[in-house]
Amino acid sequence: MPRRTDPDEAVAIMRAAGLEPLEPYPGSNTAWKCRCLKSAHLVAPTLGSVRSGRTSGCRRCGRAAADKRRLAAGGERAETDMRGAGFEPLDPYPGAGARWRCRHLACGRVVHPRLFGVRAGGGCQVCAGRAPVDPAVAEADMRAIGMQPLEPFPGRVRDPWKCRCLRCGHTGAPALNNVRGGQGGCVNCARRAR
Repeated sequence: MPRRTDPDEAVAIMRAAGLEPLEPYPGSNTAWKCRCLKSAHLVAPTLGSVRSGRTSGCRRCGRAAADKRRLAAGGERAETDMRGAGFEPLDPYPGAGARWRCRHLACGRVVHPRLFGVRAGGGCQVCAGRAPVDPAVAEADMRAIGMQPLEPFPGRVRDPWKCRCLRCGHTGAPALNNVRGGQGGCVNCARRAR
């Protein structure tokens, strides 16, 4: 017959596992109401499961520790994959589905791709023309080619944007994407040049 566990020894085992018992020791195979010392959650493991290592005591803390181990194990491969795709990670690996702050080496911009997207062949949203554009930068780009915006930036680089040519005064609606690609902003000035 197994020896009976002393209640003081049982409390010491639970405390060593990071749990504070909230009621007297009920027995080895009976759920024992405790509070997790890390997260303050109420839990009720058995002394037997904690002693044998089948549970860490607090499920939330156990899951968090398992997630952390999983991230650490996949982090090195993830960094290798990102670097192979032309991205330099700037933050620790957040997980395959989370946005990861990186610098795209081709354009030098800080972007936030997801690892699973990069592994599926995705690239830099800025280089692809799908990243959000700062309206101030968009206006500066238009003014740099001699076009004065007459309305706020439409929000997407492919949308027409009503502007006035500073050289001839003609009103047109060039798309920022076309302007950035080298196409002039004013159709009237382009016709005169031909």
